[in-house]
Amino acid sequence: MSGSAGSAAHGAEREGCARPGLERPRPEASAVKRLVVELENLKDWLATNLAQELKKPPLRDDVTTLQQLMDQDLEPDPGGGGKKIREGVAGDRRVSVEDPEMRHGRKSKTKRFNGFKRHIATDLDSGLILSGAITPANRPEEEATPGLAEDIAKLGLEIGELHIDPGHVKSALVDEMLGRDADVICRPWIARNKGGAFPKAAFEINMRDLTITCPAGEVERIEFGSVTEFDPEPCDPCKLRSRCTAASSGTGRTVNIAEDERLQHRLRKYLTTPRGRAQLRQRVGVEHRLAHLVRRQGRVRRNLYDLRRASAIQPGSHPA
Repeated sequence: MSGSAGSAAHGAEREGCARPGLERPRPEASAVKRLVVELENLKDWLATNLAQELKKPPLRDDVTTLQQLMDQDLEPDPGGGGKKIREGVAGDRRVSVEDPEMRHGRKSKTKRFNGFKRHIATDLDSGLILSGAITPANRPEEEATPGLAEDIAKLGLEIGELHIDPGHVKSALVDEMLGRDADVICRPWIARNKGGAFPKAAFEINMRDLTITCPAGEVERIEFGSVTEFDPEPCDPCKLRSRCTAASSGTGRTVNIAEDERLQHRLRKYLTTPRGRAQLRQRVGVEHRLAHLVRRQGRVRRNLYDLRRASAIQPGSHPA
């Protein structure tokens, strides 16, 4: 059931109206209402005639799934009573009747996929895949890290350097590595501003004094996990204001300070060094192995055993 499809049909119906101001009921709206009535009647009949069977699988599970789909895809219709197709997408929306854990995921702001994410841990020296994990598509990458680390520990190995993508940077493993002064190699989050305004990188952040200095030289204190706002009094007449913020007069420029700002600051500085850029490039091998697994496995399935099987037969690349 799609809200966008309903909007398109609605437009076609409006164009077909012979008299302005009169709008025929949308056919899909009446169809949804009829379907909901029939489903509610079905549930009432089951409750009356198969009450005992409803308390145990498989009938109990089927009715629960039906109710979940109705709740996530429908909402009250304020215009005519009953139900209508939900505007937008419900949080943690179930996308498969057969697989209750399958979810929507995004590769980017414009590219979406349904299913699961595969994760791997690779030994960069030998190229061997040491561990794998599967998570629903809508879950953050950091949730896969504990399982990957546990598998590596079971092999009797210790991580000397941790090369990760930004999605794993909030995991507990990162804190553990930093706690024992081990290297964490990761591309930092890049903060961008609309309209060409000064990015966060144009501000000088002093981690020792916990201050931030704007391009015009104004200084403010920072707190991790908060938003720093510069004083509006010097901001309003500032000659650089048009290049810094589009906020209304009386409001100073704001800068988000991440909870892990110390780490992000360290990663940004590391990225500016030749050694840092060279180490970042080592993760390319991990992406290649993921690409080979995609070709070998096809669509990601909720099958950790199959991921481990495919990983075990994936050839490593020994350094020359």
